[in-house]
Amino acid sequence: MASVDIKSAKSDGALEKGDDLAGEYINVTGRNKALDLLITHNVAFDPESPAAKRVRWKIDMRIMPMIFVIYCLQLMDKNSLSFAAIMGIKEDGHLTSAEYSWLGSLVYFGYLGGDIPATYLMQRIPLSKYFSIMCMIWGVIVALHAVCHDFASLAAVRFFLGAVEVSTVPVAMYITTSFYTKEEQITRVALWYTTSGWAAVFGGFFAWAIYHATSFRWQGLFVLYGALTFVTGICMFFFLAASPTEATWLTDEEKAIALERVRNNKTGTEVWEFSWPQLREALLDIRLYLLFFLLVSTGMPNGGLTAFAIFTGPTIVDGFGYDVPTTQLLNMGSGAAQVVGTFFALFLAKWTNRTIAGIFTLLLACVGSAMMLGIPSSNNSARYGGYILVYQFPICVLFIITLMTGGVAGSTKKFTFGCVYQLGYAVGNIIGPQTYRAKDAPDYYPAKYTMLGFFIVTAILIAVYGFLHHVWNQRREKEESIQSGDAYDTIDNEEFSDLTDFQMKGFRYPI
Repeated sequence: MASVDIKSAKSDGALEKGDDLAGEYINVTGRNKALDLLITHNVAFDPESPAAKRVRWKIDMRIMPMIFVIYCLQLMDKNSLSFAAIMGIKEDGHLTSAEYSWLGSLVYFGYLGGDIPATYLMQRIPLSKYFSIMCMIWGVIVALHAVCHDFASLAAVRFFLGAVEVSTVPVAMYITTSFYTKEEQITRVALWYTTSGWAAVFGGFFAWAIYHATSFRWQGLFVLYGALTFVTGICMFFFLAASPTEATWLTDEEKAIALERVRNNKTGTEVWEFSWPQLREALLDIRLYLLFFLLVSTGMPNGGLTAFAIFTGPTIVDGFGYDVPTTQLLNMGSGAAQVVGTFFALFLAKWTNRTIAGIFTLLLACVGSAMMLGIPSSNNSARYGGYILVYQFPICVLFIITLMTGGVAGSTKKFTFGCVYQLGYAVGNIIGPQTYRAKDAPDYYPAKYTMLGFFIVTAILIAVYGFLHHVWNQRREKEESIQSGDAYDTIDNEEFSDLTDFQMKGFRYPI
């Protein structure tokens, strides 16, 4: 990992040659693998050249499948509890409704316990190796669910599952920003975020198939998911790269092209050592707190839906009056609808912008919530239609992620935002399952009203986040137009020197 001498923070003025930079830096030759590579392999870069397109294709074929698979398995592993509920885990584990509800929350207590240690380790251990090992460990933990037969043992594995898998989203975001341009990120994040739907499709199919066994049903589901995750972790250990400089499947010239591709991101590609000035800057960035509340407001409905229904679907669809096999198959349909919805939202984002697309998905979810609240229980088909629309709400997180990946620069600052992302997600998901109280079953009207309220809050917060980026871009354009060009002299290759978005006045924020 790259190392820098921490000096002083300067996040408000234009960067000029000779200035101290926030926590880094001027003499970085020999300390930054990306800069060293660019110095020794000076390429004439053309983004439309066959060589650049070939490099992008190689990156797509290597990076995207691994992120897609592990992100999908993370959702399947974490949300397998909902399928297990209708396969007998409540009865076999002698779980009360309150205990089952807490099992849904304990994963996120694990997030709270593991988030800061994981963020610390990700800046001190090679990122791809660290993440691969974590994947193997969480695969073992998922498989261990099969030998649990009471609340205490299930609570333990659920907590440790959350503590180990907490690094998944930050690592996926960091790798995506290291290999893809800001314009490409929204499509690539959309691709791996479709796993929110694919997890329901594959999860519903596997649960339906295993349900036909005469015994070892929910136990078999956990063993299968755990084995898949463990094997994926082994593959990633040998083939996953956290940045172009680590990609053994690229030649040095191709690595230089991969770096030039993302130069204009101005978000860097390497994992640098911890920087106190960058942490201070992150803590003074209003978006950090907007991000936290955004993830709380999306986590609130998601937490209950993960444990009880709509995110993976089985429990609430079962409450519509269908038998168990039909419930599992119907869940596949809702997952497929979310995949379609993701691509539609992606098209809308490219036609308008990320902020509008994110708000649109939440408006669909609001309509779905109203349908589930207002349609009588005798009309299962119409209520299921509302359920399909509610299932579109997780798509908004795709746009929250891309607003963050394209709008935050500086290694420590990025990890700080990733840490807060997971903290907010955990807090929301801890509270969410507690809104589904046994006395409200099977309709859970108070929980559904809460869910609707937080869809509206999330839409407002996304609008504020996007508007803030718009205002900052306008301010920087105005400053640039009234100042001379000399005021914007910068250090050569500053895009790969661990600078923050506040420091680089040429930085522009996604909307």
